[in-house]
Amino acid sequence: MSKASIRIFIADDNCLLLEGLVTMLGEKEDFIVAGTAPNGLKALEQIKDLRPEVALIDIGMPDKDGLEVIQALHQDSPEVKVIILGLIDLTDEIMACIEAGASGYVLKESSFDHLVETIQSVHRNEAFCSPRMAASLFSRIAELTSAGRTQTSLDSVKLTGRELDVINLIAEGISNKEIARRLFIETQTVKNHVHNILEKLQLHSRFEAVQYARERKLLNKK
Repeated sequence: MSKASIRIFIADDNCLLLEGLVTMLGEKEDFIVAGTAPNGLKALEQIKDLRPEVALIDIGMPDKDGLEVIQALHQDSPEVKVIILGLIDLTDEIMACIEAGASGYVLKESSFDHLVETIQSVHRNEAFCSPRMAASLFSRIAELTSAGRTQTSLDSVKLTGRELDVINLIAEGISNKEIARRLFIETQTVKNHVHNILEKLQLHSRFEAVQYARERKLLNKK
């Protein structure tokens, strides 16, 4: 076996296609077909034992579909690079596979030469996708970054002792008037505190404020 050979595993429930890929990839000097499987469950069992470098996984298999197989491999065998076969050119479906852990994908209409190029690229730890898909990935990264910044910003918000008093009393389910009586302040002052709390936390209701405080273990604290 050549040192440059790439060990490949193929999982596809289409027997004719599976046999064709085994024959065609086996003719390539730098490829070794280490094993095959007709469904997702058998693929996971064999990949665990065979430890191929690249796994070609059909998106629509019985027992476990391609997405479930990617997720399982990403968790249990992260060193195996997964290429999803048979995708249609839909951004959401491709994005779901990438987010699940796929290293590459091959569309239904792609050529065998494109598959070979994708395998080689993925083995070199290089991404291989269309310009349109690359643009979608950049957009997705920007969305996730923005969401992360928002969460970090909220986690850094500091509530005053009086605001924590108000949230704790809101959690007891009592009215602004009763909160004012217990804290010896005016009802309007309570309303001002509630308004400030919601504005600081970028929330919309008293219930959301209580949930925020409960999740961060702020209830009964000052």
